[in-house]
Amino acid sequence: MTAADRARELLRSVRRTLPEGVGRTLDRLPVAFGCGCSDCGCSGGGCSDCSSSDRGDREGCTDCGDCEDCGGGDDDSNSMRSDAEPIADGGWEVADSPTDRALHAVAHAADAPYACGEGGIVLRRGEGWETVIERGPGVAANTLRTVAATDDGDRIWFAGDSGALGVYDVAEPSLGDYSAPEEKTSTWESIAVTGEAGEERLRIANGSGEVLEAACENGCPTWGEVVEPGGGSTLPALDADEGAFYAADTSGGVYRSDGEWDRIGIDNAEVNFFDVRAGDDGRLLVAGADGIAYEYDPVCRNWTPQYAGEGDLRAIDASDGRVVAAATGGRCYERTSGIEWRAIETGTEESLADVALAPDGPDIAVGAGGTILERSD
Repeated sequence: MTAADRARELLRSVRRTLPEGVGRTLDRLPVAFGCGCSDCGCSGGGCSDCSSSDRGDREGCTDCGDCEDCGGGDDDSNSMRSDAEPIADGGWEVADSPTDRALHAVAHAADAPYACGEGGIVLRRGEGWETVIERGPGVAANTLRTVAATDDGDRIWFAGDSGALGVYDVAEPSLGDYSAPEEKTSTWESIAVTGEAGEERLRIANGSGEVLEAACENGCPTWGEVVEPGGGSTLPALDADEGAFYAADTSGGVYRSDGEWDRIGIDNAEVNFFDVRAGDDGRLLVAGADGIAYEYDPVCRNWTPQYAGEGDLRAIDASDGRVVAAATGGRCYERTSGIEWRAIETGTEESLADVALAPDGPDIAVGAGGTILERSD
């Protein structure tokens, strides 16, 4: 561990012992080895998390979720868990992680779960978690922020900073670098994939609100149009089902495309959105700030808000009737009925960035500082 690494860990440890207001003041102090965010994890101010040119007011932040730069605001929504908040045993266990880099996304492939994150790292869960890609698809160490698998799980696509884009064949294994498609070099915020490996279709969205489409034939992608569903707002979330793609932006908009993009909500949302998940029956789940999730009824074309709990809901997933949301400050919530949610213990206070449920394998959540959570049925 370098001196900078030790200093960062000390700063994180100190911050957790302080009242939230003092912690936020500490976050704003100039830090010689990082961007000024206590959970940033960068060194020398030059990490890919802190060099993205299109993250708007959040430039220079790694989305730790615990400081004002990460959306904490002036309220207590991103503070440490309240002692009064009821916590249930949800079965989560903190796994041994081979990295202390921030992990931003996780997805299940045919052979195992995969996670990606800071510096282009890609991890695979075998007997334990191991690094399969160290520096991203272009060996440029650009942070990877999003990952998605084909329907059969034989290939995973991941994307991130400076136009980084790659595909990993889990069976061979082999890696393909398709970075900067159509000369797009801004940060890819989200990706969605549908179809079986080799013939999949995908959509990739960036911080400028652009969505690039692609279709694969014999494993090779052909790039299509670039569109702006929301008129330029950042699109942190994409998902797909058999018939359509879906997107959520930071201006409270949700969009559907089966050829053309149409806005389907959400009127008067008043919170930023971070994730969207499409169900098999056409129902949608959207994760937002201030602990608010929305559910879409495709029959009535109606959105219903639900309050899960404190913190920003950074990710949401559903499987076999289960719905789980991962949030800032190590919080995790599970829906116990159509509208009821409960907080479940995670064993960490590191902010969580993504969660992936599986009907047959372990559920996985990932987040800051290389945090990996697992639970089995």
